[in-house]
Amino acid sequence: MTTTTKTPAPNLIPHKVVYPEKVPDNLCPVASECNAMLPGDWRAERPVVDRDKCVKCATCWIYCPVQCIVEKPAWFDIDLDICKGCGICAHECPHRAITMIEEVGR
Repeated sequence: MTTTTKTPAPNLIPHKVVYPEKVPDNLCPVASECNAMLPGDWRAERPVVDRDKCVKCATCWIYCPVQCIVEKPAWFDIDLDICKGCGICAHECPHRAITMIEEVGR
């Protein structure tokens, strides 16, 4: 039978000890204000669905990492507010119904 010894936790200094009043506003200027940014706000390319080629196989829906694929009556479409432009849907579409085009002046 082997015995294990627990490693002591590292000595961490709570932020209240270092900054007793409050955390300074300039400590992390990037995250100091709430920013309601969606993935579609920084996209460089966007997917376009060719409705004549789409057979609703749902391959794009399965592979989409942000779940921006929306089901329509006869095809799947893209919610561009959520889409980050990764191109996985276009790459995985077996019918080549999705193509990526450059995002221009959104």
